[in-house]
Amino acid sequence: MNIPIDKLTKFQGNYDWYKKHGEGYRIVYFYSDNTYKVGTFCKNIEGFMIDFVEVEPIEDENDIPAFISIDDLLSRYLLDVQDACAVAIYKTDGTCISKKNRNDLKKK
Repeated sequence: MNIPIDKLTKFQGNYDWYKKHGEGYRIVYFYSDNTYKVGTFCKNIEGFMIDFVEVEPIEDENDIPAFISIDDLLSRYLLDVQDACAVAIYKTDGTCISKKNRNDLKKK
């Protein structure tokens, strides 16, 4: 699915954060009613692992789980967001990097 660039570069109704931080990546959740939600932004894909920290506050980089692979990252998001039927990583220029469907998660 093509996600409009303005949806990937907008946060809380404005583009100020994008002007400050520039290009990066967004997590996009897809739902069974053909809707989607644009989620977290990171400058690099490995940075999304901060969403899976098990302790708060983060006191050390070791508190952040190690990045294993994009597939592992997408599986973690699917396990966290039970009502999503798929999850993907998009560049803020609109390019889909990778997408994983919930059905693919259940096959493992």
